[in-house]
Amino acid sequence: MSSQSRTRGASCVALSVAEDSPADSWRASFSIGEISFSIGGAGPYPVFGPQLELFRSRANSCDLEISLEWIDRLYPPAGRLLFDSGAVWTLHQDGDGYLFDFASDVVGPEPYKRLHIDKEFRSGRLLLNRKYFPDSVPNGPLDYPLDELLVMHRLGRERGVEVHAAGIRDAKGNAYLFLGHSGAGKSTTTRLWNQLPGMTVLSDDRIILRQHRNTNGQPEIWMYGTPWHGEAAFAAPEKARIERLFVIEHAPEHAPESEITPISGSIAVAEIMARSFLPFHDAVALENTMTFLQEMVAILPCYRLEFRPDITAVEVVQRFQS
Repeated sequence: MSSQSRTRGASCVALSVAEDSPADSWRASFSIGEISFSIGGAGPYPVFGPQLELFRSRANSCDLEISLEWIDRLYPPAGRLLFDSGAVWTLHQDGDGYLFDFASDVVGPEPYKRLHIDKEFRSGRLLLNRKYFPDSVPNGPLDYPLDELLVMHRLGRERGVEVHAAGIRDAKGNAYLFLGHSGAGKSTTTRLWNQLPGMTVLSDDRIILRQHRNTNGQPEIWMYGTPWHGEAAFAAPEKARIERLFVIEHAPEHAPESEITPISGSIAVAEIMARSFLPFHDAVALENTMTFLQEMVAILPCYRLEFRPDITAVEVVQRFQS
């Protein structure tokens, strides 16, 4: 760990440890999309990734609290397999709660870490396999995809969803949200908009959407930046209220300029759902998320943007919003 990282970590320990805690105890808090979570333990202070560090919080009490522990070996879980991501993580039943295993052939045959968590995603224990962390320094204990899984499952119990999208805010506070599948042009769209002065890119790949009520009690949709960026590598702990939503697709090759057409009702719900991170293995969270999507399209006008990868993609949206 660099001297800069050690200094930052020591500062956070001083802010977070209670007076009656052991001297080597530490606690780190983060907030993404107004979902707060903390991790704490004893021993060397962890190294967190630079993108997650942007979302550091000083909260003393969080939505989700995790304790970190070391273990000499992780045996196969006994609970029923609920979901296999096909990548590094699997989800199992764990009594009344859940168990997430993280494993990779590149690392070794055993899981390199395991999360035991209650069914409401309020409290958990993160176990690190000592075999794969020989220096006993917790290097990236919350590294992707764990941080994203924590936020996604908490959102499923509230009014919110994570979507494949680029989110941009201009100097006047106007917000622009562009949903798109991989390869649909989110990073290209972000680069085009970022050429203009005063633009803040919340993310070029993953945005959190949440419903709030204004001072008059009217529902609004807000977007939040995340640390899980795309190839353009934009990530910011910022938020903005959105007034409309664009589903982006590449325009036909010979189209004279980018074009906007409205979509609504069940079509809009289906388009957003296809670009959302949905916990299909969690019936309660899935039902809550679907209800939120239906409420969102009733509040928020939705459009399809067939865009050319040039400045006309920006101009047509600016004309439309003015």
